[in-house]
Order: sequence, then structure tokens, then C-alpha cells
Amino acid sequence: MRRRTPGRPTASAAVVVCLALGGCTADTPAPDDPESSSVDSPTSDPATSATSTAPSTPGEASTTSQSTTTTPDTTQPPTTTRPTPPASSAAGRARAALIKAAELPGFNEEWVWDRHRTLRGPGEEPPPVCSVTSMISIGGVVASRTDYRSSLSEDASAVQVTAVFPDEETAVTAEQVLAAWHDRCQQRVDKQGLEDAKVTATAEVKTDVGPGLQWMTTYRPVPGEPDAVWFNAEGFVRSTDMITYLVIRNPGQDYTYPRGKEPIDNALKVAGRYLRSQR
Repeated sequence: MRRRTPGRPTASAAVVVCLALGGCTADTPAPDDPESSSVDSPTSDPATSATSTAPSTPGEASTTSQSTTTTPDTTQPPTTTRPTPPASSAAGRARAALIKAAELPGFNEEWVWDRHRTLRGPGEEPPPVCSVTSMISIGGVVASRTDYRSSLSEDASAVQVTAVFPDEETAVTAEQVLAAWHDRCQQRVDKQGLEDAKVTATAEVKTDVGPGLQWMTTYRPVPGEPDAVWFNAEGFVRSTDMITYLVIRNPGQDYTYPRGKEPIDNALKVAGRYLRSQR
């Protein structure tokens, strides 16, 4: 499958690589996890936690008979740094990238997602089935999540989590971690004891911000429906320093769509349009 090769890892990217190799505790959230502090508060987000030193008060004029004037040193070029965006900016971008319920593609033309719940942060549990931990734990700064439901089915559901990372390099590395989660997902579902579990290979989805990846996990049982299986479609797409992870899940006896026209394909394309607006 396609893998992107990141540049030299940053400190955040190193944490992500550690999780991908299984050398870290995946269930432990990062200290700056928005679940434990309000991302709306400028003082509670790492993006604004850097200390700043106020300029010293200019000294009083000399008491000598001649006053002196201090001329700024112009022999050295000024030091320029890229300003860190305020927490509200990162949190706002994450929320703005969440798909509205009415615009999230469903299973057919008549399908509608008409109920949703939006949360600040990635939620208490990662989306099923292949997610190992939250995107905050693999380097994200802030995240927002929407859970979707439909009045047309008691069992169908969808989840979208969008995270903002400190820079594009860290997001690229996190993207590789998500792909690694898929590669180990068959082992995960086998250990969970799910019946007839099968994880497909990834398929590429073209979006407005670049290629995304999607796959399907099928398994049993479906309570009260012995002939049905769970169709759990997952996928993700990245745009610069942001990643959206999507899950669309429903039970049934068949799942037949043209190649590239599955609900998860259509949802990732919409997610790409939302992400493009936040560049």
C-alpha cells in the first residue's frame, strides 16, 4: 500500500512513531488532550502555553549634562519566527471540518443522517474497529468529533473525528500510524473473538486535498439477526496539518456498490472539501 515518507521527525512525530511500533502505552492521552481541558481557554492549550517576557521598562534619562540616545542595532537581521496559532484557531478549524449531518452521504439516495452529537475532543473511545487510540495520543493538538445517527435505522451509525496537528510533518507521521493500525487490524479483531472477521485491503480515494484511504471490516454476530453481518467501513484523509477519520457502520446481508462509490468513498470526498476550506 502507498506510504508517504516524512522528513526528519519532530519531537511530536517521534511520539507517533513510538506508538506505531507498539513501544508506547497507546491508551494514555497526551497531557494536552482537550478532553481534560477546555480548548476554548487560551491558557489551557499548548498552542498558547509558551511563556513570554515583557520588554523591560526603558531606563530614566541620564543625569549628566548631555543626554544620550540609544540607537537600535541594525547590523543584524531581525529574528523571525512563525507564530503559533491561538488555541481557538486550532479548535475552530477542527470543528469547522466536521461534516453537517445533512451532508454526510448515506447508504442510498433516500438515506439521511438526521441526528448527531458534536463533542470537543476525540471522545472517550476511539472509533471502532481498527483505531487503537485517539489522534490526540499520536500527536494531535486539538480534536473535534461528531457521532451520527438516523431515524431510518436503530443500528446504523457514523463517526467523524478531525484533529489538528502542530505541523504538517507530524500529521504525515500520524497518517502512517493510522495506516499501520489497519495493517494490524486483522490481528486485533481475531483477538477480540469476533466471528468470521475479515479486514479488506485499503483502497485509495481521490479527494480535493489528495488521496485518502478506506477499507472494510466485516464480522458477526448481529443481535437478533443470525443471517446478517456488521459492515464497518473506515477511512481517513489528510490536508496539510489536519486529519479526518471516518467510520460508517451498519448491519445487513449484502453490501454491493460500484468500485469507488461506497458510502465511505463518498464521505471521504465530502470530508476533503471540508478540509480544503480550512487550509
